[in-house]
Amino acid sequence: RGRGPGDVEPAHATMRAATSNCATTSGSSSPFPVLASRRRTRRFHPTSRRRLSLVVASNITTKHQTRVDPGFTPPAFVALKNNPGTEEAQIPHLQSDHLPLFLYETIVTLNGTTDISLVLPENEDAIVDISSALGRPDADPHWADLWQGSVALACEILENPELVKGKRVIDLGTGLGLAGIAAAMAGAKEVVLTDREPKALYCALCAAAANGLEVVPFKPGSLSQPGSDDGILLPDLLTFPDRRITCASPDSSTASSSKISVSVLDWFAPDFNQFGEDGFDVVLACDVLYTPQAVDVIAPLVLRLFQGEGDDDDTNGEGIRDDDTKGTPVRREDEKKKSKREDKRFVLADPPGRFPANHARFLNLMADPNLCNGHSERVGSGETTARVVRVDSGTTRDCVNLKGEVMTVELSTYRISKGY
Repeated sequence: RGRGPGDVEPAHATMRAATSNCATTSGSSSPFPVLASRRRTRRFHPTSRRRLSLVVASNITTKHQTRVDPGFTPPAFVALKNNPGTEEAQIPHLQSDHLPLFLYETIVTLNGTTDISLVLPENEDAIVDISSALGRPDADPHWADLWQGSVALACEILENPELVKGKRVIDLGTGLGLAGIAAAMAGAKEVVLTDREPKALYCALCAAAANGLEVVPFKPGSLSQPGSDDGILLPDLLTFPDRRITCASPDSSTASSSKISVSVLDWFAPDFNQFGEDGFDVVLACDVLYTPQAVDVIAPLVLRLFQGEGDDDDTNGEGIRDDDTKGTPVRREDEKKKSKREDKRFVLADPPGRFPANHARFLNLMADPNLCNGHSERVGSGETTARVVRVDSGTTRDCVNLKGEVMTVELSTYRISKGY
């Protein structure tokens, strides 16, 4: 999703299924090998809106294997219509006449209580076929899957809405947008969904609209990234006028004020100016530790996102500012500002058994006090004073994808201080 053109994901990763909002209990059956099929099947029923229920369990013992939930039932995919309602909704491209990219809706249930609609292509294979036909073998198809990490992250947010409530949130490598949508439903003030793939952002923003959330429409041509699109503008966002605003937080007024927008973000060439002067309060990321190169840029990138372009301290570095009326220095640091700068969170969901070396490498980098100083050239100009002050890790969730494959995901919450 945020990988650079030089990153090549292992071949077995392309066979992995889309992540969905299901998980098994710790008493699930023994693991057994899963062979991913390349056969294309249409997975929707024209009228059904059957929900895929998600159950999550902790204290998992099989951390390094993928297994199948024996009780898994594939979710229904419902074909969407375009805004006039006359044709099936699709994302156009240069080979649309031969390989149309139709869009579907599926509904998943998180934690047994919260339904979330997703908008997505038929499967990852459809993106692979289109990329091959367009002569772009390096294009990333994995955004079209709902990964286990996004399931774990969304569940964590819904169970602990205080992580995001009233805060400015950015979702890195959002894919289909599940974690960011969950943040908006839990009461985030603003959510920015980011990805390298414009088509992923289009689907994620349509999904936000399908859940009744307030979306900020993108400007025509604004979702563009060299090498990842074909010059054809994305269609207007799909509309869902019958959907009421959904809310996972007890305070319904909070969710109604949440706004979701999208931005193209390449981790290897980030443009921080597009996010404005204010830094983010919460950074979300899941299933992003594909390669050592990605790990090396994501770690400093995360800290940089907490530091806005215009985020400067108005004290002298020790909480002291001059009193204009008396001309004498007075120690009177704004407690609200102090609390705000210390109340930052980076929440990472990553299966430790998928790329264990990368997982360990990332944890070591985040523990490096000179992280941003040593990698400043990789995260753009400007300095950041953000630093990791505490890590809460070790929580695991067993999550299932749209093919019923179970994987254990580890959640780590980094408490960030913008100390001076």
